[in-house]
Amino acid sequence: MKRKKKQKDPLPLISPDGGQTVYEQNRDGTRGKLISQTQLARDIETETDESEMVGVEAIKLRREYPTLQKAWDKYKTVWHLINEQNDW
Repeated sequence: MKRKKKQKDPLPLISPDGGQTVYEQNRDGTRGKLISQTQLARDIETETDESEMVGVEAIKLRREYPTLQKAWDKYKTVWHLINEQNDW
């Protein structure tokens, strides 16, 4: 006769941002595995990561690395072309 596997009770779900991001809550109360994340939550996470690319420290870094400055200049050019085109 085969033994039945004992099923664990499902872990409760938590959301620190009103449902945009949902995690399992571990038995010890800590945040567990990511269950789901909306596009808005991913965009906010990307914004946080990319915020390091602007500001005084970023300007110093671009001054130190000319290749980075050239890429930044190209990015700005494309950004302005697209935004000006959308303003028409």
